[in-house]
Amino acid sequence: MTENKRLAAEDLSNVWKDNNNKLTSGLKLDLVQHLLQQRQSQEWVDAKQRVIKIMKLDQFDNSREIKILDIGCGLGIDLMLVGEEATRLGKTVSIIGLEQNSTLIEEAKNLYENQKDHLSSNVSIQIVRGDILQMEFNDGTFDIVRSDITLQHVDLPKALTEIKRVLKVNGRLIALEGGASNIFSPDEIMIKTYDTVLPNRRDGGTAIRLQFLLPKMNFELRGSDATAFLQSGQFLASQDKDWIKMRGVSEILIKKGVLTEEESKDFLKRYIEACETNQILSTAILFIIEAAKCK
Repeated sequence: MTENKRLAAEDLSNVWKDNNNKLTSGLKLDLVQHLLQQRQSQEWVDAKQRVIKIMKLDQFDNSREIKILDIGCGLGIDLMLVGEEATRLGKTVSIIGLEQNSTLIEEAKNLYENQKDHLSSNVSIQIVRGDILQMEFNDGTFDIVRSDITLQHVDLPKALTEIKRVLKVNGRLIALEGGASNIFSPDEIMIKTYDTVLPNRRDGGTAIRLQFLLPKMNFELRGSDATAFLQSGQFLASQDKDWIKMRGVSEILIKKGVLTEEESKDFLKRYIEACETNQILSTAILFIIEAAKCK
């Protein structure tokens, strides 16, 4: 095994950029299917409902318009959840979904067109293409910025600088992010390889980093709602149809010289076998971070 080489976070997150949904290796990933599969997990369904509650739309004055930005809005499902909550509460809400991937933008627009009749006339939803790190919104525009599993894919300090800029004073960031994840298996060779070549996770993940970084960037940390969950090998297999993601990782490992072709194929074979025989467990903590922009 090549010493002192491992994948970087950007090797795994570049797929979300508007590059035909391809992994660095050239394998094409069905992002729509991937996100729909993720939504089937009860942990994610429950977390999305908790985000809606933490937004506290009921506490806004009925006479004013609530301006909300959802960065990395993906399939647009969360836009509709917020719109439905605003409709239920009789609130006037303007929601913008920001997304950089054109495939997901079209999916989100189609969902909105198919379901907009369920929303009140006081709910406005707009889906636009843009870069989280260079947002084309005026300073102090939004009451709430939402981010669901988006900040882990970008330069975190730069993203927070932009989020702070577009938030009003006392406006809130509500971020759903993972932290402190790991996998376990009796296949010690596979685990050793996994720990050696994948990005260093000693910072605890995006959610943990946020809790240290936000106060330094003039945010008041108001809450950290955490839920731990366990996923079986069979569930992990269901999340990666035809093993496209893992095949892509295997090819990247070879291309970057992190592993030899033989080592990478052995790692892939062991991982798939562990999942298919349920000899692997994934653990994670899902956090909902609430923070307010200070003066």
